[in-house]
Amino acid sequence: MEAIRRRYADAIEALATAARRLGELGFVASHGGNLSQRLSENLVCITPTKVVKRLMRPEDIVIVSTDGTTVSALDDRRPTGETPMHLMILRLRPDLDAIVHAHPPVLTGFSLVDSDLLEKPLLPEPVLELGPIVSVPYAEPVSREPARQFESRIHLSNAWLMKNHGVTIGSSEGIGRALEFLEMAEAMARSVSIAVALGTVTTIPREEVLNMERTLEVRSMPRPGDPRRVSDLTELFFREGP
Repeated sequence: MEAIRRRYADAIEALATAARRLGELGFVASHGGNLSQRLSENLVCITPTKVVKRLMRPEDIVIVSTDGTTVSALDDRRPTGETPMHLMILRLRPDLDAIVHAHPPVLTGFSLVDSDLLEKPLLPEPVLELGPIVSVPYAEPVSREPARQFESRIHLSNAWLMKNHGVTIGSSEGIGRALEFLEMAEAMARSVSIAVALGTVTTIPREEVLNMERTLEVRSMPRPGDPRRVSDLTELFFREGP
């Protein structure tokens, strides 16, 4: 085993484990979805292209530099075609250390309609841990366009709904937490779907969202969104403009 892979063996194992779990949850199909985790200031481990997530092994994981150069990989493994998106998010959000992109059925359903419902404060835990699930425009998946589409909205949340594509979630607490946040987001989307069928969806009032700042402080939780640009939760959920 290469020295670099030995050095980061735990992080590589964690990424492979999360990839398998992603497949088991049914949040991806075929070769879909991709995950990454920051290893150091200049290195990222990322899932390869054309490998089924539920069959992912640690040796399948690719290590790339932050400029996209492959540093370590098996001869027949290449990093996912959506590597530029992962690297841009990690570059623009140094507070995040892990990214998961997937196609869970209910969230992906929301990506197919023109609705800002998931950007509203709906349930306490997603408000505290994810922020609004912010929509970003569609772009060709394997081009560099998906990365560019994130730029103007990257600071607004730790969860982004990619139109006609799927969802991307970031975490400052490792890939395991990123996957847990994805499960939380999909569960919320299911609840919202049921609420829409039953009647008018209600949201958490602005003053109650502001009160949740106390919860963040008591639990020593990181606030969602870019900490360099966001000073309280109401800035995320009650912002003016796009």
